[in-house]
Amino acid sequence: MPVYSHSRLSTYEDCPLKYKFRYRDRIKRYVDTVEAFLGSRVHDVLEKCYKDLRFSRVNSLESLLAYYNKIWQENWNDDIVINNQELTQDDYKALGEKLIETYYKRYAPFDTDITIQTEMRLGFSLDDESKYKMQGYIDRLSRTPDGTYEIHDYKTSAHLPGQEDADNDRQLGLYHLGIQKKWPDVKDIRLIWHYLAFDTELVSHRAPEAISQLTQDIKSLIDEIEAATDFPPRESRLCDWCEYQDLCPLKKHFVKVEALPANEYLNEPGVVLVNKYAALKNKAEKIDDEMKKVRGAILDYARKEEVEAIKGSDYKVQIKFGEDLKFPGKSDAERPELEGTIKEAGKWEEVSQLDAISLKRIVQSNRWSKDLIDNVMKYGRIEESNTVRLSRLRNENM
Repeated sequence: MPVYSHSRLSTYEDCPLKYKFRYRDRIKRYVDTVEAFLGSRVHDVLEKCYKDLRFSRVNSLESLLAYYNKIWQENWNDDIVINNQELTQDDYKALGEKLIETYYKRYAPFDTDITIQTEMRLGFSLDDESKYKMQGYIDRLSRTPDGTYEIHDYKTSAHLPGQEDADNDRQLGLYHLGIQKKWPDVKDIRLIWHYLAFDTELVSHRAPEAISQLTQDIKSLIDEIEAATDFPPRESRLCDWCEYQDLCPLKKHFVKVEALPANEYLNEPGVVLVNKYAALKNKAEKIDDEMKKVRGAILDYARKEEVEAIKGSDYKVQIKFGEDLKFPGKSDAERPELEGTIKEAGKWEEVSQLDAISLKRIVQSNRWSKDLIDNVMKYGRIEESNTVRLSRLRNENM
């Protein structure tokens, strides 16, 4: 069984097909987005900051920014993708400078804890048999004066999650488990996310029960992945950053036609078919609206003339007036009260899914007591139920 990581598990959860391309088929591709590039450079600067502290060297903000600009220029290339066309490389570079400055002003001179290691690789197993192997990289591991171990993770994201998200985050939960495996005597572990754009720390602690549940959940997910034979694509906002768009059945036609000149694009067979289908569907919707109006007029005419069949030139319509018993649907406000009435009467198992059709049959057949039916009928309503059936006229005298 392969070595898993939070990233590998997340890839499967986000899109099974992408997982197959990357890990099963081993199709090696790498798309470097400007967001990922920015995050890497900021991480490089913070790593240097704490590594130099080992030699009692506290870098000035100016020196760290100079280092940041140096490694930005050295690593930047024209293949880095900027999806937001309203922003430029300089905009992202300036953002990185701001994130570093914000962090520096909050934590300098960086002497509240002892850094054990930066960019620390963890390798461990979720079980004693080493069947479920995991790995990950901690941005920074430190120890406070009171002996608490802190796992730090730097986030350059423009999105700030809530505390509940932090408490349920799998990545740092895994690192918590990895540290416990590496140093069994460590008792107190604090998980800290640094959301640099918001100058905010999100801190979480994991109880033994939470770590045990996390372990079971990951093992179950790994078992599911290993047993998988079908890897369907899963469309989401992440598709814009996917490196396999030209192989994905949901995206590859987009890639194909977007590369065509305008004069060829409109003649591409798929584009032609979709445009034709859309035009026909729009016509059909207009026709449906018109048919509803005519149907209503037919019903009004039949009521006025007191007829149940109307003759046309080549067709006739037959009308049937009736009533139908309706109960609140699952999204209706009265639904919980109706369910409570049936449960209190001990009849819930008979309509456990509260199938409206089954409930209607029970009421109409008087299978329940009169009192219960009366209570249930408080939520029922009689609606007009009409049918209009069109058929071609036969050769008959009318």
